[in-house]
Amino acid sequence: MGDITPQLLGLQLVTGIALGALYALLAIGLSLIFGMLTVVNFAHGAFYMVGAFLGVYFLGLTGNFWLSLVLTPVAVGAIGLLTERFLVRPLYGRGIDYPLLLTFGLSYVLIEAMRVLFGIEGLPSTTPESLRGAVDLGFGFFPKYRLFLIVAAAVIILALWLFIEKTRFGLIIRAGSRDPEIVRVLGID
Repeated sequence: MGDITPQLLGLQLVTGIALGALYALLAIGLSLIFGMLTVVNFAHGAFYMVGAFLGVYFLGLTGNFWLSLVLTPVAVGAIGLLTERFLVRPLYGRGIDYPLLLTFGLSYVLIEAMRVLFGIEGLPSTTPESLRGAVDLGFGFFPKYRLFLIVAAAVIILALWLFIEKTRFGLIIRAGSRDPEIVRVLGID
């Protein structure tokens, strides 16, 4: 086993931050769904997987990474909205078990749907030209695409925080997560 140098520790730290940024985005989505809808969404990871497959699909369809980066969350968000509207919403007020079981089953449906549509082999994708290569951080070289992931996650988290804390719609979301009945009485569904 070789020596652990400060450079190696620095690179491992930045790698951990990149992975943590990915996990933070996943956790924020799960937390928002549970906080706003009080639904334990067992299909959250499956929706993330659908997003990955759709991202590769849109990339192949358009040939443009940046366009697919915009289309993918819009498509997954639309699928999520339709799921909430037509599958989860009818189960509100029936206890926490019903939506939990629904989303658990839905995760299997989504996994199998992606398996049927895209197969069981991994799908190749290329890193866009602008994110290829590495950046010298002073203690080692680090891939540009991972730095992009860190920056993108930070921007998304900041934008989401500003939206929830500083806008009227964010106020409604916060109020709805604390007391959904009062929000409904005020005519907001």
